[in-house]
Amino acid sequence: MVDIDAVRDWLGRLPGGSPGRHADDWDAFQKQDRPVVTLFGSYDTGKSSLLRRLLVDSGRDVPDWLTISALHETFEVNDVDLGTCIVRDTPGFEVGALGAREQNNSRAMAAVELTDVGIAVLTPQLVTAERDVLRELLTQGWPAGTMWFVISRFDEAGGNPEYNLAAYRDLGARKVRELRNLFGLDDQVPVFVVSQDPFQTAGPVTDLDRVTWDEFRDWDGMQDLANALGAVSPSALPGWRHAAGQRYWSVVLDETLSELRGQLADYAEQARVAAHGVDRRDQWERQLGNLDRAAQAGLEGLVDEVLRRSWDSGSAADELQRTVSEWFTKHESHLDRLRQSIRKGRDRDRALPTWAGFASLVGTLKSGEENTATAADGSGQISRHTNTIGSMLLGVLKTMTEDLGETTGRKTKAVKIAEKVKPYVGTVEAALPLTVYLTTLVDQRLASRTRLNQGKAAAEMRQQVVAECTRLARETWQPFVDDVRDEITAQTKDQVDLDASLRQLVRQLHEVIVEGEGLSRATCRKASNAVDPSDRRASVGERS
Repeated sequence: MVDIDAVRDWLGRLPGGSPGRHADDWDAFQKQDRPVVTLFGSYDTGKSSLLRRLLVDSGRDVPDWLTISALHETFEVNDVDLGTCIVRDTPGFEVGALGAREQNNSRAMAAVELTDVGIAVLTPQLVTAERDVLRELLTQGWPAGTMWFVISRFDEAGGNPEYNLAAYRDLGARKVRELRNLFGLDDQVPVFVVSQDPFQTAGPVTDLDRVTWDEFRDWDGMQDLANALGAVSPSALPGWRHAAGQRYWSVVLDETLSELRGQLADYAEQARVAAHGVDRRDQWERQLGNLDRAAQAGLEGLVDEVLRRSWDSGSAADELQRTVSEWFTKHESHLDRLRQSIRKGRDRDRALPTWAGFASLVGTLKSGEENTATAADGSGQISRHTNTIGSMLLGVLKTMTEDLGETTGRKTKAVKIAEKVKPYVGTVEAALPLTVYLTTLVDQRLASRTRLNQGKAAAEMRQQVVAECTRLARETWQPFVDDVRDEITAQTKDQVDLDASLRQLVRQLHEVIVEGEGLSRATCRKASNAVDPSDRRASVGERS
């Protein structure tokens, strides 16, 4: 037995809060003081015409929403008062349907789980694609006598009861046996064979009188079904309602767990993409730092050596210009190789299959759009209760994640410098104005040297020139290092921004799944202990 209070508490503590309307729908169902009987099945099995016949025969008006058509006309769940019980009409489900019809599947199956008595309406061909759906329903623990079957529109089965009533009844009996064998139903499961509108006598008309079908009542099977519905008694409601609660909350628990597992797999994969981006940034920044330190380590000594060697020769300016240009050329190639490595790494990462999902997540978070995709299980059947979990988790992720706005609109220092030194665009070209300036500086200091003695003052002047030349070279170099660093940041920004949030969300999902699986195991243990080992076969089916 499922612990309903524990499941409800668990749902309320999911990341983002409880999905769907589980509690509201269940509370509304519990308030029904009469048994709820739900008609369900594929579209065009005759559910609406069957309900019309029951209403007309009981002297009740047919509501405006009830339409009779061979087309897919019913799109909502609606209730009618049939005296001792409430009869619920549902949209016809279509296995593998998409879009609006997939939503019809969801509404129909959710209604079946919130019912006291379920009536599967089938055509004389019995079941085809919906067989697995019915098998699943039959394993959900229906008390004896609460799952019925109606073989509908039997006047279309191939025999004409007005000419050979015995053959018609024999065919009906064979179909009942075939249905029981198909699903392993015992004799306690009611099966009705009906022709609710023989020979399309009423067609789509809803303003009818019961005399419309008087000539067919001896064989159309509707009186047996009406009598059975009339015998549905509120006295059995406590047991039926308890069983409905077990079915409903067990399915909610299982479907929610299934959806959470799928979400965990998706977010864990995206968390791995984000973590890889963090690793990439760290790796590239270490490489850039090593390159920058190596470039600057010998710069001051290099300038000092040039000026010391050529200070008195009159060629200091030319030597300095050549040396600084060579220094820029050498280390520019290192920057360029790193930049190319960054871009190749970026391209390889984005070519991986995992990147598409991550990019889609980032796009959704940046756009602010909600994820309205519905969850589906492996068979393509829409999840009846959990189709908002995806949107909830996106909301959680948005709350945990800092702004993912674009970084465009700001210019790097290197771009600003490049604009000032146009038409030069490269690192070496940008260094040329610097070397011209340094040459001018050295020439001016050399000219001043003649006014000074050749001793201590000259040495101090040279050191000033060394320090000034080194500072200016570093100031010119630094923006190009910063530009590569900006590129590293830009290429990994989304991954780094989402890394912590995704890790936290994955951790939360793992924790709630473990807790939910504990509830599920406890339910299975209680169910196993509640069944007598000598009587494992229930009247309809036993939840596995």
